[in-house]
Amino acid sequence: MDQAPRVLRGEVANAEELRQILRQAELAVTNARGRGPAHVLRYLHMLDAIEEAIPRLEQEFGVDLKPERTRLETLENMTRSRARQLLREVGTGRLRTERQTLGRESLGWWWYLDEFVAERRQQALRRWGIRAAIVVGLLLVAGLVYQFFLAPPPEQQLLSQRLSEGETLLLKGDVQGALAQYEAALALDGQDPAIHMSIGAIYEHLGNEEKAREHYEQARALCHSEAEFHANLALVLYRLAAGGADTLQRAEQEALLALEKDPEYALAHFALGNVYELQGKIPEAIHEFEVASNLSGDPSLIVLARMRMGMLMQRPFEVGTPQAEGTPR
Repeated sequence: MDQAPRVLRGEVANAEELRQILRQAELAVTNARGRGPAHVLRYLHMLDAIEEAIPRLEQEFGVDLKPERTRLETLENMTRSRARQLLREVGTGRLRTERQTLGRESLGWWWYLDEFVAERRQQALRRWGIRAAIVVGLLLVAGLVYQFFLAPPPEQQLLSQRLSEGETLLLKGDVQGALAQYEAALALDGQDPAIHMSIGAIYEHLGNEEKAREHYEQARALCHSEAEFHANLALVLYRLAAGGADTLQRAEQEALLALEKDPEYALAHFALGNVYELQGKIPEAIHEFEVASNLSGDPSLIVLARMRMGMLMQRPFEVGTPQAEGTPR
């Protein structure tokens, strides 16, 4: 990317330089994950340079740059589909600061990734709110049937409630609140490896290595296999990442490690699907959920995986919004 500094100053001199920076931009947006604010800002400036250069070069040299216009449109589509990931890399504050520094009245829409992502989120919430309203009646009826005919013992209900609240709080970024719920769940069931795993991951996130190691060891002893251990750890790290912690890359590593131990372990595929969804890799997430549903012998995991897959297939061009995956117990 040697020429990037010059072309970013609006000095794209000819069609060949335009094609070079288009290629650089395509590589930049494809490889943005983990590259940080400077990389993303450099990419946004490239979009500015490309957008400015195309009409100017067509007018100056009388050349037909339709293919280059198409490539710019493709870049914009990629930017939209990866908007959440790009915003996570650059940070809302840094993006706003750069926007103010530019000081131009008219900026490309990509300089407003924060507003774009927020609007996408609101649109998704509105759509799912409508769908939720449709099924509320059915859920009420199902709840009555469950309460009177199918409900488990009160202790089991309390345990499920604690675990559900713990997962929800993790996804919201309330780590201390989640820890309290998981510790309450542990008092009800000390033999569940997933509970030890959740507490261990939270303590590790909080910097208490001794407590984390203690619970990881207990979780590993209670798991039936290494694949089970790593898959459950991947899910906990995913929830932490969904709440804002920097654990997404490790969640992916743990899921892949589980699959190294057992390539047909359904929960590992399910965990990897969650990670990919949060990364904005929608086709990959759909694939992993499908594999999980095909491999699993657990009816609840099959239903969950197919439901998540169906939801993503209905919105293939949107970056996934973290969902409470409700891992089957």
